[in-house]
Amino acid sequence: MRTQLHQVLSEWDGKDTAPLERSYASFQAETDLVGYLVDLGEDERCQRGATWLLKHHLEKSGSGLPEQLAAKHAAFAPKLTDWEARLHFLQYFEHLQIPEHLEDPLRQMIDNGLTSENKFLRAWSHYALAVLAQRFPAHESKALKILRTAGERETAGSVKVRIRKALEKLEA
Repeated sequence: MRTQLHQVLSEWDGKDTAPLERSYASFQAETDLVGYLVDLGEDERCQRGATWLLKHHLEKSGSGLPEQLAAKHAAFAPKLTDWEARLHFLQYFEHLQIPEHLEDPLRQMIDNGLTSENKFLRAWSHYALAVLAQRFPAHESKALKILRTAGERETAGSVKVRIRKALEKLEA
């Protein structure tokens, strides 16, 4: 499994998800699949595909990552170099258990995404900010202020929608 999955992920063109879906279907019953995907997320050649598969797995399984794997993955997330890998991580961020010692590095990663020129990263960074504020309430009022200001200034419709969802999450 490891060799095949590594090859598929390192050769993935970033567009056609069929090879990834086939790999997931082939290996989803393997007990170490998720751990291996977390490991592959640290390989620059594989991180985009590995995070796509982690996102796919979390959507299909409806459960989060085991605590130790979530912590390992979250610790590496600020070092993700591929923008799509960062996006995938932000999209499934709310399904991860985040240890307290990772709050600051993840907050820095999220803060960087809030001003990204890439509207997808910007949108999901705003949502991740709300998720982080829910987990670590000491920063909730600051997060609300950032989100409200961004909601007034943002021009991209898709980003505004994600900001609204982030505000709903915190104001609920």
